[in-house]
Amino acid sequence: MGRYAILFVVTLLILFATGCGKKQVSAPPAQNVLRYALTTEPTTFDPALVRDGPTIDMLFHVFEGLVQWDENNRLRPNLAERWSISNGGRTYTFTLKKGVKFHNGREVTAEDFKYSIERACDPELASPVSATYLNDIVGALDKLNRKAKEVKGVEVVDRYTLRITIDHPKAYFLAKLTYPTAYVVCREAIEQNGDEVNGRRLRINERCAIGTGPFRISQYIPGSKVVLTANKEYHAGAPKLDGIERPIVLDASTRHAMYERGDLDIVDVQKGDLLRDRQDPVLSKELHTFDRAAVFYLGLNQNVFPPFKDRRVRLALAYATDKDAIVKVALMGVPQKANGIIPPGVLGHDPDFKGIPYDPEKARQLLAEAGYPGGKGFPTLTLTFREKTPDLRRTAEMIKEQYRKQLGINVELREMEWGAFLDALDRKELPFIHLRWAADYLDAQNFLSVMLHTGAPENVVGYSNPRFDALCDQADKEQDEQKRVQLYREAERIAVTEDVPWITLYFQRDVELIKPYVKGIRDSLMGHLPHVTTTIER
Repeated sequence: MGRYAILFVVTLLILFATGCGKKQVSAPPAQNVLRYALTTEPTTFDPALVRDGPTIDMLFHVFEGLVQWDENNRLRPNLAERWSISNGGRTYTFTLKKGVKFHNGREVTAEDFKYSIERACDPELASPVSATYLNDIVGALDKLNRKAKEVKGVEVVDRYTLRITIDHPKAYFLAKLTYPTAYVVCREAIEQNGDEVNGRRLRINERCAIGTGPFRISQYIPGSKVVLTANKEYHAGAPKLDGIERPIVLDASTRHAMYERGDLDIVDVQKGDLLRDRQDPVLSKELHTFDRAAVFYLGLNQNVFPPFKDRRVRLALAYATDKDAIVKVALMGVPQKANGIIPPGVLGHDPDFKGIPYDPEKARQLLAEAGYPGGKGFPTLTLTFREKTPDLRRTAEMIKEQYRKQLGINVELREMEWGAFLDALDRKELPFIHLRWAADYLDAQNFLSVMLHTGAPENVVGYSNPRFDALCDQADKEQDEQKRVQLYREAERIAVTEDVPWITLYFQRDVELIKPYVKGIRDSLMGHLPHVTTTIER
């Protein structure tokens, strides 16, 4: 064999051995452990403090509440085996499931739920979400505002009976109890190992994250991974997995490469990778799509950016936004264009609502009427979004170009670390944001009243309209479902077509690669459900 022939064969062998750097592996891992990445560093281990989807996805394997979602997007019992509603819809009496144990072996009682809700409402804990998700309970806001020492509406009837009274009948209240603020936590674990707040051990960290869930936290290495170990004594039956490993991988391309190497079993697919994945003979068979009850939008902060105080400016940006082009070009045609705020599958969604059409001529006219003809004199606008998320970057770049071309406006793009982004949102200091709101429960109240009502904690854009507020207030308390829907839809029209605090872009549709040996994943419109039935087939 000649020298060049030998060199050619050696080269082929090297390429074969390395897989050209991206070897696609579909064999199951040696251990019975599901591996999928956390796309951010966990923002907290405390269910009373959590407010972001990636961290919630980790924590709801560890902690649980009275009720839970199933694969049909319906509420069903969890730690409460049943409940009754009385007092004209204001009082909920829960009978707890007996024999449920925390990870430390102690049985859960009604006292634990009272402690958990009152801890979440402790003003010293400074929860950013309790005023949103527990505010309906009588006395919750009083405790949060230091006007009371306990939450009056939470009563222990006996060891296995809990009574919760709310301020008004509200059709969505039971669903709110699926949010982590209502999860039961272990008092003695917190008082022994929790982080101190003003001299009291009050905040949950990874050492005292003791819940009742199907998995427990066994390891946390900051910047590296979170490891969950199966709770073999789980009250609903031991999970089929031995554990879940969550490497912390912020970069989407790195996650995708890890999946191809066989280091991950599930990975999110950014749209920039989708065409190649669809053409790949192996990966194309492992692609899955999931509709989500979530909307991506642009938020226009009227309190920080003075031009946004003029409704004509906000309308101009809305008319200059070509959503069809964004969905087709930036997002490969995967998601559905969002004409309104309320996603499909959420009570109140109107499939016939057309929103604001793309009309650049009208956009230019409105901007000129507001005193900025051709964009002259309009200050540079900074659009902020989460870092290391290519789909958001691609969308933001198209927004920047559309506004430059159609309006003569200069938009600067700013990627921000996720935790810092959330903190800045809390301070309501960002003028222009590209963000997602995902359903915590499938009700229009979670999108309209929670996000845009005057004074609502999640209203980070300074929106206020008494007409909108009145419609939401009435709908929140209305017991007739059809009337509720009509009221919410009227409020949505005001926000979308008249006031424009948000410019909605698209409704979320996830694309994931899932190894063929991963079976039994349960899914809902809110996302994958805890992995109690998931298996690794060998």
